[in-house]
Amino acid sequence: MANGDAVNGSTGNGDAGNGDAGSGDAGSGRGRTAAPGSVVLVLAAAVAGAWGVGALADGVDGADGVRDALRGDGLAVFGGYGAAVLAGSALRTATPKYRSRPVGAVWAGAVLALAFGALLALLAWPVAEIAPATGHDPVSNRDPGFVYPLWLAFTLLPPALAAAGVQMGLPLAPQPKTGTEAGIEARGGSGVRARTSLPLPAADTVRRGVLRGLAWGAAPFGLLLLLSAL
Repeated sequence: MANGDAVNGSTGNGDAGNGDAGSGDAGSGRGRTAAPGSVVLVLAAAVAGAWGVGALADGVDGADGVRDALRGDGLAVFGGYGAAVLAGSALRTATPKYRSRPVGAVWAGAVLALAFGALLALLAWPVAEIAPATGHDPVSNRDPGFVYPLWLAFTLLPPALAAAGVQMGLPLAPQPKTGTEAGIEARGGSGVRARTSLPLPAADTVRRGVLRGLAWGAAPFGLLLLLSAL
């Protein structure tokens, strides 16, 4: 869940060129939080985008093929995701007081978020075939089709919120060392076994949001595969 839209201000961690380009205002963004109403704006844009894509897809050449590949609800989720990323990035750009990264880095993050959505759509294409919308089996009472849009929503929501500067929890995130442990390790580590952890992107980057999305979407995706295999 969103933790008060807090941004931890870690803005100078060398994100340049990899989707959340580096911050020229490192330090000035310390302690800033996401703009008030960011979560509401992102969710409203997602709903509007989902409805808009569904309405525009009717009668458009080629739209039926995409809808058949991703399912109608899947297409709506991706449409809402695109709208949410653009709206959140625009809000973050338009509110310098709450922007912890330069304008260029904000929109580089938006491009990364949209690219992640495109890659997920490629994965959703074959998954939609094993989780059809009418996949409920009255005998086994399984319904992988119901889990399909939940998996997409769980995976795409964190990057969409990250584009607006909103943070969410990351399961199994490494905890910072206590002052005592850090002091012992500095003196040679006697008595305390050093904890190793993978380096994580800064908490106010879309790359961190993508990791959150993969983490939060893992459980519904596993459930979808399980129900499909029954």
